[in-house]
Amino acid sequence: MDARPDRARRARGGFTLLEVAIAIGVFAIGMLGLSAMQLHALRGGGSGRHQTQAAAIAQSQMEQLERLRWTDLATTAGAFTAPVTVNNLVQSDTTDAEMAYAVSWRITDVQVGWTRSIDVRVTWDEPQRPGRSVVLSGVRFNREAL
Repeated sequence: MDARPDRARRARGGFTLLEVAIAIGVFAIGMLGLSAMQLHALRGGGSGRHQTQAAAIAQSQMEQLERLRWTDLATTAGAFTAPVTVNNLVQSDTTDAEMAYAVSWRITDVQVGWTRSIDVRVTWDEPQRPGRSVVLSGVRFNREAL
């Protein structure tokens, strides 16, 4: 028997250094893409947290305005009121930071003496996205018949 076929089979059975280097390069590029997606997901989660907090603040202000008596619910002549700052603690995976939200509202007559439109606007600034806002609108009926 000749020993040459065994040697040829063994030489073809392993990986070359070039193949290993290419595999590591492809793996590294894939991991860079994965880390970029992870960073984007973290930023999106923080932005969603702020959006949820702003919506909760708007809902709370809307409920306060809807509880007022009809005579106490003064119209604002079509303009939003001066912003009122609300500081809320927003928890994240890495830090707990306090975010300032500016709340303003607009009350206009839809049908004078019977219905009024209420718009509540909450604005805030994120590090990469300044000028974010949430607006909540509703209609208040004169249930006291005043």
